[in-house]
Amino acid sequence: MSLIQMSVRVGCSELDADGVKDLTAGLRREVLTTDVAGAEWATAGDAPAGAKSGIAVAAGALAVTLAPIVVESLMGVIASWLSRQPADVEIEIDGRRFKGRVSKAQRDELVAAYLNRMNSRS
Repeated sequence: MSLIQMSVRVGCSELDADGVKDLTAGLRREVLTTDVAGAEWATAGDAPAGAKSGIAVAAGALAVTLAPIVVESLMGVIASWLSRQPADVEIEIDGRRFKGRVSKAQRDELVAAYLNRMNSRS
């Protein structure tokens, strides 16, 4: 089965960049308890001149690699995490994007749309 990418961006107007990074690290830990193939810090391109690393990391952004069958359970983990945080998220998968607090209805819509699209490709 082929793997897909999901982009998850955490935002919180009440926190500075370090606070958002800490929230995102917590979400990443929870995501990694699921059956995803990986959850890495998303990159923002080349680092500024003089920086120690050659790649800049996007604060609050994760690139999650997973099998299509894991989408539904991962969305449940993200929704559960959101219910305990002051943050909002933006989730993008296969061209569909949701932003803010993802409700159960939105989560179900995203999963259904994604699965329908995958089934139509088969």
